[in-house]
Amino acid sequence: MLSQSVRLIFPASLQDEPIVNRLMKGHSFTVNILRANVTDEQGWIDIRVSGKAQEIEDAIFWLREQGVEVVLLTN
Repeated sequence: MLSQSVRLIFPASLQDEPIVNRLMKGHSFTVNILRANVTDEQGWIDIRVSGKAQEIEDAIFWLREQGVEVVLLTN
């Protein structure tokens, strides 16, 4: 099982969208919220996902398609 920490940066246009909920429902890996910060202009959330490498890669691709900036963090 692979573990990867990522920062998800949400533009203001996505802050009312349930992106993390859709992420968790659409993929079969574990999500652990590490920290977050949200303002009117932008929000970010650091998460650690644990699961199969291909699932994590697919999820990162999906997030980017939704308009979320994804930054890989060191574990």
